[in-house]
Amino acid sequence: MQENVGKEFLPLVSKPGWIMTWLIRIFLTAILLVMFIILAIFPLLVCENLKVLVVVCILYYPVWAIAMYHFFRFMKKGRKDAVIKITVDDKGLHYDHLNGERREILYSQLGRAYFSDEYEVRLTPVKKTWVLTLGVEGKVTKVLFNETDPGYSYYTRNARALRARFIEGIARFRPDLKIDPFVFEELCIHPEKFTFDLKRYMKHVLQCAIIVGVFLLISLLLIFIIVKVG
Repeated sequence: MQENVGKEFLPLVSKPGWIMTWLIRIFLTAILLVMFIILAIFPLLVCENLKVLVVVCILYYPVWAIAMYHFFRFMKKGRKDAVIKITVDDKGLHYDHLNGERREILYSQLGRAYFSDEYEVRLTPVKKTWVLTLGVEGKVTKVLFNETDPGYSYYTRNARALRARFIEGIARFRPDLKIDPFVFEELCIHPEKFTFDLKRYMKHVLQCAIIVGVFLLISLLLIFIIVKVG
């Protein structure tokens, strides 16, 4: 029975969104170039006296050179550790790195992290967004599906589909784990088909539009009152 279910569960691989990838690359490259130029000519911008400029340059540029050396080493290390492919299959979630290593979160590793929680699979807020969180070998683990680096590989355009497939895999292969219904609601995933729920997504968009519209209306009203009183 488990083998048949596994055969029906086809692997899903991350797909590159090249337009977004190159937009991010161009934008970040421009920012880095501007910062590099500003830092390179910083003494010339702040020193008007020639003697002061010489002293500042003697002290500044060795530090600047060391900082640039460590920055490029950091970039080189980041390139080796960059994720180039994300795969969801009947075993779990797999991250393939540029250096040939593979990091995995397998369904067999999943379990409880906090025994007081009602659900083993839930969402937690991180930087004003919701992230899928579960217990992996007893440790609380936040699972991301956009870890491919646009600078070294590409921007993942099917991150939502990868996340939905992974949740489907948990439901199929680890039915003993309880999934918080809020996961399906907030991530706009159909709880039975495990596909993108367009109706729920549009409901979220409408709610956000109403909130923004009310905020703008109140702001315009306040501006009108201030101008009228003034």
